[in-house]
Amino acid sequence: MTMAGQERSRLRTVRIYGVLIAILGIMLFPFYVMVSSSLKPNSEIFSVPATLFPANPTFEAYLSVWTQTDVLLWIGNSFLISLGTVVLALVLAIPAGYSCARNDFIGKRTFLLAILAVQMFSPVVLLVGLFDIIVQFNFYNSYLAVIIPAAAFTLPFNTWMLYGYFETIPIELEESARIDGASQFQILTKIVLPLTRPALVASITYTFLYAWNRLLFVLTFLTDASKYNIPRGVFSFVGALETDWRMMLTVSVIGIIPILILFAFLEEYIVAGMTTGAVKE
Repeated sequence: MTMAGQERSRLRTVRIYGVLIAILGIMLFPFYVMVSSSLKPNSEIFSVPATLFPANPTFEAYLSVWTQTDVLLWIGNSFLISLGTVVLALVLAIPAGYSCARNDFIGKRTFLLAILAVQMFSPVVLLVGLFDIIVQFNFYNSYLAVIIPAAAFTLPFNTWMLYGYFETIPIELEESARIDGASQFQILTKIVLPLTRPALVASITYTFLYAWNRLLFVLTFLTDASKYNIPRGVFSFVGALETDWRMMLTVSVIGIIPILILFAFLEEYIVAGMTTGAVKE
């Protein structure tokens, strides 16, 4: 490559990275504003013109949240709801995805499209029907009232994700295990699922995040304050006459920290699970 060609290649790389950095900055700016505002006193939050950097940073809001709210209880409830949703969704999605990947049956394509069609419905549209079902099964004001709808709305994504990944696993591995006397359950749990770890991690992360951020279901189906999750706790600072913005922002920052830790540890598996099986040979 000539010197001119190398120069053009470097300039192209610089432009690409410049655009990516700009996009990343735009995406992270709201998060920065949330964090910086949580470190400002109330008078500075509403100052005109607005300040990008806290003039007198203070952790008073974090101390107030720790002593005056049930933030630890909200985090614990968020974990309980999210983990329950993950377990229920995967218990249903794994057999569905595996069966579709390994069997050809009449109406298979229709079945898969019908599952995918559920993803097009907004929870708000189905809220009245969901409320009637929750009440009829005596799940109202229980964790199951939030876990079951959240698992239902994540089931289409998880089924299709695992279905595409199961298809990439050579059938010869299962046939060899079957010849050695392994049962279908042993083949699934000891051979297939360990090989689908990236897809499972991606499904778990998606489902966990979906359940972690649910406000609508908690707001509709739970009345006991001891069962509130992080989004419902944030919403509790919205009053009829006044909204405590600094406390809202502070609790929001605290609620994001567990998600950031989750992504930091599982980033590699999430990327692998999202990309493997997306391209057919």
